[in-house]
Amino acid sequence: MKLRYQFVVMDMGGDYSAVPVGEDAKKFHGMLKLNETSADILEQLKEDTTPMKIHLHLKEKYPDSTDEEIAEHLVKFLNKLNHEGLLEHITDAERRIFIL
Repeated sequence: MKLRYQFVVMDMGGDYSAVPVGEDAKKFHGMLKLNETSADILEQLKEDTTPMKIHLHLKEKYPDSTDEEIAEHLVKFLNKLNHEGLLEHITDAERRIFIL
């Protein structure tokens, strides 16, 4: 899976946001307000990846977090992105993690 649109993530003193760039700014009108972990997930989704690869990346970056904490945040954020139509190239296996 990956992001449907190209975003640039900005860190403004610990407050993170993402805005679409280029032609995608004409397709997606708005901005995403993020926390640090969500910003990191969004960065991972710029390239085609899997939830497991993102989970492993987050586990390495946040070693004090449990697998359950990481999975909970990851699934919640991926569900939100999917609900808003911001993900593409979702495999059938990946689709099973989404709450429809």
